[in-house]
Amino acid sequence: MPGEPPGSSDPLDPAGLVGRAAEAAAIRRMLDGARLVTVTGLPGVGKTAVSLAAARAAAAGFAEGSLLLRLDTLRDESLLPHSIAAALRLPDQYTRSRLDVLVDQLRDRHLLLILDTCEHLLGACAALVAALLPPCPKMQVLATSREPLRVPGEATVAVRPLRLADAVELFGRRAVQAGAELAPQNRAAVASICVQLDKLPLAIELAAAELARLGRDRPPAAALAKLLARLEAGHAGLDGTGPGSTGPGSTRGDGTGPGATRADATRAGDPDSGEPGRHRTLRAAIGWSHELCTPSERLLWARLSVFTGPFGLRDATDVCVGDGLPAEAVAAGLCLLAERSVLLADRLADGGARFVLPVTLRAYGGQMLRRLGQDEEFTARHKRWQDDRRPHQGTPAGK
Repeated sequence: MPGEPPGSSDPLDPAGLVGRAAEAAAIRRMLDGARLVTVTGLPGVGKTAVSLAAARAAAAGFAEGSLLLRLDTLRDESLLPHSIAAALRLPDQYTRSRLDVLVDQLRDRHLLLILDTCEHLLGACAALVAALLPPCPKMQVLATSREPLRVPGEATVAVRPLRLADAVELFGRRAVQAGAELAPQNRAAVASICVQLDKLPLAIELAAAELARLGRDRPPAAALAKLLARLEAGHAGLDGTGPGSTGPGSTRGDGTGPGATRADATRAGDPDSGEPGRHRTLRAAIGWSHELCTPSERLLWARLSVFTGPFGLRDATDVCVGDGLPAEAVAAGLCLLAERSVLLADRLADGGARFVLPVTLRAYGGQMLRRLGQDEEFTARHKRWQDDRRPHQGTPAGK
């Protein structure tokens, strides 16, 4: 598996990255005090781009710089030590394990190792990092993953969706680059589109390209209205693929994903989302998360798609329990989906939490619910739940 320093020639060079200076600075500060920093966030939020920006800023502090290892095409977790050894160009030593060789070679090296896309190899990455860091005191690791590695001493940085102003700026830049024309009076429509896309860089990249296509035979305002109408109708993926079509171990129709060539993945990447080729479509990125979930978590995700706003544990239990999903599975599933960067969670002062299923992931969950034939039942349940809450709107619910 190839590895390279994340220099200016990198295909995911985040030059001109929009709205991520604070996140990159936070990661950089974490690297000053932690041996392992893991960057987490929603599908398509731009974890890779932000991490590479931080790595470039930090690289001067490492005598041997940094080494980027993309793991999205690696299927066999047992090959992880071999992949790092190959990236370091270490010779084969058939009488010793690759891990032992790595420890010997890295013991005195002052290096930042960047492991990009760890979520489908979570256990293997955690075990490797836990084995390398104690005997290699000068080495640090920067990882990107949908969820933490859970290694002692790990520091995590959660990358959230863009601020609305930054999302609008990114959309405008990419639309112009794609050949679309935008005027100041279009700003409100662009803002509405960005909200529908959860202010996710990957989704905004795709929407800007779609706007350019729609604008070939209609005025900019009409093209924006057409795009917004499609998004409001639930076509948030912009690519026509559906749940279950993508995930770790699959080769996608766009020539990316595990099993595709690295050249394919490089060609399909985009800088602001920071997502390699496996995530060239938003549904591919979300599908990757879907495949990493357990059956119980997938079922909960589907049923939670009926919520259009924040909800708590009690709310989710009232609506989602039953037919293969007991209350304890809902409670555990909410925590796990938040850890897997499917749900956004805000902790409350009383120790509870409020959750949000972002619009794009809700649209995906809605498709799953329809495929299960449960959409009418749980939409009706949600409506009854809303009706029951109306007399008590003045009191908090769902704790």
